[in-house]
Amino acid sequence: MNDLLFQKIKEYVKLQEGDIELLNNYFQCKQILKGDFLFKEGDAVNYAIFVKSGLFRTYVVDEQGTEHIMQFAFPGWWTGDLGSFISGETTKFFVEALENSEALTISKKSWDELLDKAPFYLDYHRKLLERGLVATQNRLLEAYSTDATKKYLHLIESFPDILQRVPLYMIASYLGMSRETLSRVRSQLTTEK
Repeated sequence: MNDLLFQKIKEYVKLQEGDIELLNNYFQCKQILKGDFLFKEGDAVNYAIFVKSGLFRTYVVDEQGTEHIMQFAFPGWWTGDLGSFISGETTKFFVEALENSEALTISKKSWDELLDKAPFYLDYHRKLLERGLVATQNRLLEAYSTDATKKYLHLIESFPDILQRVPLYMIASYLGMSRETLSRVRSQLTTEK
């Protein structure tokens, strides 16, 4: 049931006999239809979310009503609002399925219990958070110091099928540029070929 989760955990830590059975006791599988939300701004975030299949986006809406996409989450990724999940405060984010998807969810109570019972799970999340912090720093650095063309090229190099799965206006939002700028970048790249 949770093969992808086990595979991802094994990329960071070794699992012992019985660890997989232990994990199975804590996660629930949830089907999410395209366009449905896992949560919206103002909701309590009562579970952590591992993407088993499909695709999600996490975004905020500013005071002018403009969406700003913070993350696309592909299979094998965690998504949601970790800060709200841990603190118990309501979220400022929206998490929406961009495709029919499956997610594995774990409640805060189960999360804490599993962290106490399973040192491998704690070690896995520590390593995952370290990697996530580096990725966030690199994304911020790119946002402030890289031109639009390089941002776009980096995105399609990192996620080659994203153009088939995500509308261009969402890609523009994720890259922090207008639709017009993204169109200009794509047009220039096509002309250069």
